[in-house]
Amino acid sequence: MFGQTPLYISAFAFLAGHAAAHGMVTSPPIRSPGAAFQAACGQQVYNTVKSDPYGNIQQEAQVSKGQKDFDAAQCNLNMCKGIPVADMQASDVQRFTRGQTVPFVVDIRAPHTGTANMTIVRSATGEVLGGVLKSWSVYASNSAPISKDDTNFSITIPADLDADACKAVGDCHVRWLWDSRMVDQTYENCVDMVVTG
Repeated sequence: MFGQTPLYISAFAFLAGHAAAHGMVTSPPIRSPGAAFQAACGQQVYNTVKSDPYGNIQQEAQVSKGQKDFDAAQCNLNMCKGIPVADMQASDVQRFTRGQTVPFVVDIRAPHTGTANMTIVRSATGEVLGGVLKSWSVYASNSAPISKDDTNFSITIPADLDADACKAVGDCHVRWLWDSRMVDQTYENCVDMVVTG
């Protein structure tokens, strides 16, 4: 029994490493997993995201392997971590106007040097609308203190955004995307919104 202790320790360390939190948007409210996500992506992927909302897309993909209730045709992990519009909570939908400046807060609990950007995305197709709103060539560096601009920043809703593009609930979302190639991990959150004015 004692001879197996290193194996148990190694297994625990592996699991702890994969369960560790990394980063997520904490304001405005993000789209969260619900019944539609669970039905499309399966129980294990749902449990993973519910237990660690700070986790990455690659972790979800790894968990999904071999799961009979994972429907690849319905669960697009590269769009809002697979969380569909159907799980959007009406109380979380933000209402913006064209030209409005919107503050964001991100909580990074484990930095991994990478890049990041903010975009407005058409929810039905994944099309980026209005170009990149903000980008970082170096984001969440693990070789220097995290910049305040990485975690507290603002974007501006384009003044020339098509007036009809995001006028209905579910049409669009703001996407925060952080990609770290050094560890092959991608983090994504979506803020559902309507845009008027």
